[in-house]
Amino acid sequence: MQLHQKDCLGFLHAVLVVYLSQAESWALVHDAVVNDNLETIWLLLSYGADPTLATYSGQTAMKLASSDTMKRFLSDHLSDLQGRAEGDPGVSWDFYSSSVLEEKDGFACDLLHNPPGNSEQGDDGEEDDFMFEFSDKPLLPCYNLQVSVSHGPCNWFLFTDVLKRLKLSSRIFQARFPHFEITTLPKAEFYRQVASSQLLTPAERPGGLDECPPGSSETVELVRYEPELLRLLGSEVEFQPWNS
Repeated sequence: MQLHQKDCLGFLHAVLVVYLSQAESWALVHDAVVNDNLETIWLLLSYGADPTLATYSGQTAMKLASSDTMKRFLSDHLSDLQGRAEGDPGVSWDFYSSSVLEEKDGFACDLLHNPPGNSEQGDDGEEDDFMFEFSDKPLLPCYNLQVSVSHGPCNWFLFTDVLKRLKLSSRIFQARFPHFEITTLPKAEFYRQVASSQLLTPAERPGGLDECPPGSSETVELVRYEPELLRLLGSEVEFQPWNS
């Protein structure tokens, strides 16, 4: 009797003997259904209680259920055990993605909005085009280097190579072309990045690597690779759209 009372009160930790019944074969399942304790009936069924168990008077859990929630729970549980008919919407479960938790605005992206076309592109569009360089002179070696932790790798010329090709001094070059980006890089770091480059053949790599110890304070000057600088060096530059 005490266990049935705890079942009626919803004490889940005390409801352990799932088939225990008192007079008229009144089981714990019936107590939970009559008291509309959904959590208790769920616990009993999860431990193997029989939802089809009836009293001597023929009262089953389904007949004793009074609330729509309890009736729906027992009906779905029995349908899962006995098998559902073809076309029953309960055959498959619907799972929603995390999008139901997100705001409706701000997460959409129209992939077909403003697709690339054949319209004329300005100078900003050249960054996404293929660039071809033509020259009747040997091209200067170009190095893909990362000179700053805040920027990714990009292409650079050795400043000495550029000055030699243009036959200018550093002071005159910077006075005439102040808009070109010039920077310095420790020589040891320069050689380290060049040595690990997959884009240069051994013949293209600069000499002097063995002459520069790791702790050396020497630096090299670099000038950034730009189409305008290529034209200044005597090359012809053409851009070809990537989607042509």
